[in-house]
Amino acid sequence: MAQAAATTNTKEAHINLRARAQDKALIERAAALRGMKVSSFILTDAIKHAKRVLEDAGVMILDDDDRQAFVNAFLEPHEATPYMKRAIKAHQQD
Repeated sequence: MAQAAATTNTKEAHINLRARAQDKALIERAAALRGMKVSSFILTDAIKHAKRVLEDAGVMILDDDDRQAFVNAFLEPHEATPYMKRAIKAHQQD
């Protein structure tokens, strides 16, 4: 029987960037205040910002459980509510 691949939190991708010396010093100081390594500090904020940009663009970011619940909501038949029936009727008359 086949086994599912184990999910890990191993970081294996690299991101390289260049910065001005004063920007690097600023980031190092802020990371130190948070008790974080510079790379963790940058990555944490970059991920937050990337998610916000995608959400602003209308892209949903879901984990596996939420994604499955979202798909199931479309695949499972549902009875139309009275409000939905009125909206469909109004749309068909336009």
